[in-house]
Amino acid sequence: MAGELSAADLRRMERAGVRPLSPEEGLALFDLGVRSGRPVLVPAKFTKARNRSKPRRTRPGQGLAERLATMEPAKIEATLSEIVRGQVAAVLGFADESAIEPQRQFQELGFDSLTAVELRNQLNTVTGLHLPATLIFDYPTPHDLTRFVLEQLFPAVAAGTAEPADARSDAEVRQLLTSIPIERLRAAGLLDSLMRLAGPEDEETNGRTEEIDSMDADLLIQLALEGGSS
Repeated sequence: MAGELSAADLRRMERAGVRPLSPEEGLALFDLGVRSGRPVLVPAKFTKARNRSKPRRTRPGQGLAERLATMEPAKIEATLSEIVRGQVAAVLGFADESAIEPQRQFQELGFDSLTAVELRNQLNTVTGLHLPATLIFDYPTPHDLTRFVLEQLFPAVAAGTAEPADARSDAEVRQLLTSIPIERLRAAGLLDSLMRLAGPEDEETNGRTEEIDSMDADLLIQLALEGGSS
């Protein structure tokens, strides 16, 4: 039912040249098909598919890597960010990358399993890489995805432009923590430590409230890794 489709679904259908049918239109076409007596009919409403830009027919990713290799490290990452966000925008049906916020979660942008695969395939073509199907789940924001692509294409540049751990804000750390599957935390032995940190205060933790409040996000994560001891 068209009424159950998301905005991203509708944009994807229109790019493919198909418009959604209302319940009334669908039922009318179904009745028409039944009465026609023909063995195979497709009830659909077509429109002219939007043209989509295609990469040059060189070796996959060759032109991109060569072009980026001539740039300064900071420019390489900025250009990759534009490319990644441009592909995200194309999959979602936006005009350009300006509508895509680098730190916004892909799920918040409207991605689902189908659009995730479509984005992976387009980035494979553009970059020449063989990216995993779980790409947007492993790297949940355009910024994270850009850093991953940079690491694959130019590992030395990625290492040289890596953000120091203490540069991440508390909000970013919280966002990262919420993106980690519970099973992964449990397997790493961190779940119990995080639960203790998040749980109600007892006499011991009450005495350390001021100490914990003064810690930044990195120290809190280190405390969790050490099992809550200092």
